[in-house]
Amino acid sequence: MAYVASLREHVVEELNDLLSAEHQLIEALPEMQKKASRRELKAAFKSHLAETRGHAKRIEQALKLLAEQPSEKTCDAMKGLLEEGEELMEGSEGALRDAMMITAAQKVEHYEIATYGTIRTYAEILGERAVARLMAQTLKEEKAADKKLTVIAVGGINAQAATEWHEQQSAAETLQKSAEWLGSTVAGAVTQAKNLMPRSAAADRKAARNAKRGRSKTRSR
Repeated sequence: MAYVASLREHVVEELNDLLSAEHQLIEALPEMQKKASRRELKAAFKSHLAETRGHAKRIEQALKLLAEQPSEKTCDAMKGLLEEGEELMEGSEGALRDAMMITAAQKVEHYEIATYGTIRTYAEILGERAVARLMAQTLKEEKAADKKLTVIAVGGINAQAATEWHEQQSAAETLQKSAEWLGSTVAGAVTQAKNLMPRSAAADRKAARNAKRGRSKTRSR
C-alpha cells in the first residue's frame, strides 16, 4: 500500500477502492440473479443491481467534489468476496445454493456498510458535508439491502435448506439399512445353499462305511 499523508488522502483512496468494488459487483449481480432459484431472491439481486449503479455514480460525484479523478485501483477485498461467492454457487443447488448466495451477498453488504460508514464519518470530520451526505444515502441503501436479504433467508430459504438436509440424511440412513438387510439376506442364502449342496465323494464313502458297519452288527446278533 502506498504511503498516505493525510486523512483526506485516505478518504480519496477509500472512495477509489469502493468504486472498484461497486464496478465488480455490477458485473457479478446479473449472474447471481440468474442462478438464484427463489423469485424473491432474484428480484432482490435485480433491485440491488440498479442501486449499485447509483452507488458508483455517487462515488464519482464525491471524487469530483473533492477535485479528484477516479483511479484504476482494484479492490482486492471485493474480488476475494466475489470469488468465494462464485465457488459457493458452483458447488450447490436449490435452497442450499440460495442460502449460500445470501451468505456471500451479506458478506459483501457488511464490507460495504463498514466502508461507507467510515468514509461518511471522515467526510464529516473534514468538513466535506456534501460528500458525507452522498455516503449517508448509499449507507442507508446498503443497510436496507442487507435487511432484505435477512428477511428472505428467514422467510423460507433457510428452513427449506434445512429440510433438504434432513431428507438427504433420511435417504442415506434408508440406503444404509437396505444395504445391511441385503447383506444379511445374501449371507443367509449362501449358508442355506451350502447346506443343500450335494455331499462330496468323501462324504458319500464315509456314509457307506457307516451303513456297512451297521449291517454287520445286525447279522452278528
